[in-house]
Amino acid sequence: MGKSRHYRRSARGSDTARSVAFNPNAPADERRDAQAELQKATMPTASDMLSAGNLAPLLEFIQRQREDEDFAKAFAKQAPQPSANAGKPGMQSVRLDDIQLNAMGDYYDKPSVFNFDSMRQMVDQTPVLSAVIFTRIRQVMRFCRPSPDGKAPGFRLELKDGHDATSDETVKESTKLLSTFFSNSGWETKPRLRNKMRRDDFATFMSKLTRDTLVMDSMPIELEWKRDKRRGIDGMYAVDGSTIRLCTEEGYRGDDEVFALQLVQGNIRALYTHDDLIYVPRNARTNVLVGSYGFSETELLVRTVTGFLNAFTYNTKFFDNNSIPRGMLHLSGNYDERDIQAFKRYWNSMVKGINNAWTLPVMISKDQESKAAFEPMGTEVNEIMFAKWMTFLASLICAIYGIAPDEINFESFTSGTSSLSGSDTEEKIVNSKDKGLRPLLTYFENVFSDYIVADFDDKYVFRWTGLDQEDATQVFERQKLTMTVNEMRARDNLEPIKQKWGDAPLNQTLMTAWQMENGQPEDFGDPQAGGQQPGQPGGAPGGDFGDKDDGDFGDDSAAPDQVPDGADEPDGEGMAKSFGLPIYSPEV
Repeated sequence: MGKSRHYRRSARGSDTARSVAFNPNAPADERRDAQAELQKATMPTASDMLSAGNLAPLLEFIQRQREDEDFAKAFAKQAPQPSANAGKPGMQSVRLDDIQLNAMGDYYDKPSVFNFDSMRQMVDQTPVLSAVIFTRIRQVMRFCRPSPDGKAPGFRLELKDGHDATSDETVKESTKLLSTFFSNSGWETKPRLRNKMRRDDFATFMSKLTRDTLVMDSMPIELEWKRDKRRGIDGMYAVDGSTIRLCTEEGYRGDDEVFALQLVQGNIRALYTHDDLIYVPRNARTNVLVGSYGFSETELLVRTVTGFLNAFTYNTKFFDNNSIPRGMLHLSGNYDERDIQAFKRYWNSMVKGINNAWTLPVMISKDQESKAAFEPMGTEVNEIMFAKWMTFLASLICAIYGIAPDEINFESFTSGTSSLSGSDTEEKIVNSKDKGLRPLLTYFENVFSDYIVADFDDKYVFRWTGLDQEDATQVFERQKLTMTVNEMRARDNLEPIKQKWGDAPLNQTLMTAWQMENGQPEDFGDPQAGGQQPGQPGGAPGGDFGDKDDGDFGDDSAAPDQVPDGADEPDGEGMAKSFGLPIYSPEV
């Protein structure tokens, strides 16, 4: 009773949760309630901190997370849909990562800080690049005219299987019409009307395409169809490769038939389907970050061209902006100021040069012991910083483009002979054509055959001719083996020989067979009877070297030891042997 009264008195004096929770005189149930109340005050629960209204968004978020996890698990058990082309014919794999590519919505750009305009500007400002591209353009333009015989440099349309069908009039007429189409970049043959339609001749057309593919690897060709599209292509045009942008799989604003568009100064000017535009990169890649854009050689040569231009600019500045004097003039003597100024004026007027390039400093001292020394600063420019360095960079450029430095009149970096070519310049150039010109022409062959010729008739293909020209001397020597005199004259547009010998072969080994077929037996006569030898004046081509009645070896009445006057028998025998003629010994 005493303790309980004491607790009540203290509780009334200090009625707090802390005093009750730690008061040993308080009942056990009250101490437990007080400790719970104290814990609740110091460590609040989530329900105490959040009201029912604030807790609802948290619960909703947790519920969505659980639903997403359940959906992902269920979707993982199904077959994935890899691209927007799912369910359509064609490639199902992803060829374009439009998320990382920074798609522009209706189209996507080439993902590179080095854009098409920068490529063109770099080529225009680099002499070596311009020389390489101009050389290739001139080489390609040699093949821009029809070559019906397939021997001269040019092009021809032929059957896909490679069979010669020149005897088929239908094939001859078809190939002739297709050659006319390519020569005029369409069916319009009149130059004025062709220019009015903005069509180029084939040489100009190829010049534009070659430049664009070598600079940007973007060589688009626009096709113009006839009004009745079933009648085929009416013309073709070279389009600026820097203005073409490609669309994603969804196409342009939902039209999946549109795969490309033309962008000029940020404005969309034309839309293209696969029937309207040919866009085939020469250096294609599978990189999903670049889509269907090509990979130009200029993109590989950024650092190389930068080094070349730095050396080129430094070398140029040495002549027009050089302010470093060649030396210093030291004068000794007691001169007044007027004499010194007059001397400086006279000297500078004679040796200063253009743009004050060679201004000479003048030092004056009272005696010979006073001196001024010229100390060079920096590293002196030597041959490796100019000639060898620029030769090395030019060789790298030529190697990327597959062209020999000799073709652009430039020195090769290596002094030795390549194991892939001969020691002379001609064989090096031939090897260069195999590495650069042939692949370029093959690329054009494939594009024209697959996308243009096939629309007319898929049994024909476009081919370049005369790429492997034979030496004129070798051709002439081969023709002499089988051609006659009149056939050779016909090749030179000369009138035929009316005499019988005009049909004689040029090959001396066939002369005997020709004589026998024409009833002219070969008769060499009697060498001991003074018969004329082949090649002597008056000797007949058939070998009739004299009259048989006068010393002919077939006449039995002739004396075996008769020898013409002034002739010696051993010498006559030697003469016959020298011409490879048979030696006849008359029987006694």
